[in-house]
Amino acid sequence: MAPSDPLYGLVLQLGAGGAIGFLAGYAIKKLARLVAVGLGLLILLLMVLNYYGIVEVKWTQLIGVGEEALQWLSQHYTTLASFAVQNMPFAGSFAAGLVLGLKAG
Repeated sequence: MAPSDPLYGLVLQLGAGGAIGFLAGYAIKKLARLVAVGLGLLILLLMVLNYYGIVEVKWTQLIGVGEEALQWLSQHYTTLASFAVQNMPFAGSFAAGLVLGLKAG
């Protein structure tokens, strides 16, 4: 397929989006596993230290931080959605590659 072919750009976007999506999904799954284990161990450590009276944990404030993070994500989600709609071929193949990468990881 020559670069002057009208489908060349579409094929390039689909191929690149799928490959990048697969790599991103694979990396996200590995990183998410590490983050989940790390956060679980941190919370467990805080619970043990709180139980023995070494530290005092204000759990309601800790939960409030998580809620603020979720609000920030919901505010910035609209820009991600508009980007995906504007770049539909790339975004579609990226999403498919991302799902495959998450399953493979």
